[in-house]
Amino acid sequence: MNTETLNALKQVNTLIAQLQDALKDTSLTPQEKTLIRQAINDQMDLQDTLIQDSLQAMVDKINAANADLEALTAKMENTSEKLGKLAATIKKVSEVVGTLAAITIKAMSAGLLGGL
Repeated sequence: MNTETLNALKQVNTLIAQLQDALKDTSLTPQEKTLIRQAINDQMDLQDTLIQDSLQAMVDKINAANADLEALTAKMENTSEKLGKLAATIKKVSEVVGTLAAITIKAMSAGLLGGL
């Protein structure tokens, strides 16, 4: 997550906490409580969007880095036995990274990450 996203999330979380504290005011009318609850829901949706976008950006970067690893592995495998052994190790790392990306995508799709 970049600094801007983290700062936005902190501000959103702070606002949610303030809104939740405001709901404790016993002098609020039902209409005021409804409006505050809607504001909380809107902020939670924004929070989910910020997290989802960050997770998607992370997956995109992992996949791009993994594609680079796969290309490098293919080149190394075709050069020499020494590089071929290194390529095998790189390939293992690439498979782990690819699995991480796939798991993250599945978790996001299932709503386990990013609040969707």
